[in-house]
Amino acid sequence: MSPVLLLALLGVTFPLPGVQALFCQFATIQDVWNLSDLPLRWTPKNTSCASGMGCQDTLVLIESGPQVSVVLSKGCTEAKDQEPRVTEHRMGPGLSLVSYTFVCRQEDFCNNLLTSVPLWAPQPPAGACGRVGRRGRGCQ
Repeated sequence: MSPVLLLALLGVTFPLPGVQALFCQFATIQDVWNLSDLPLRWTPKNTSCASGMGCQDTLVLIESGPQVSVVLSKGCTEAKDQEPRVTEHRMGPGLSLVSYTFVCRQEDFCNNLLTSVPLWAPQPPAGACGRVGRRGRGCQ
């Protein structure tokens, strides 16, 4: 029996060039925090994706009054690669939504968002906009 056939019968597989499996960060969070708890930081686990799959990060922050609802999903996906995208909707004081999506295949653990810092900047205290705004920074 040929060595290649024997290895195939034993379940040994060899990755095909260009279709290599990725390792991605994996985590899910769905919870509500006080705004004072932000920014958040999480510690993901690692997962091995099926061949051809990419790594993804999805984070949604919904502020409602003094609380923020957080939905995080990190792991493997079949979706096409997507550059990091941030979408922000502010509907007045105390109500806003920020979402982040990213799909990658360029290297293992490329879905490396570990904190809400790049997406969540606390609003300045009431009355501070006029003072800061005159210096050209802060409120808009």
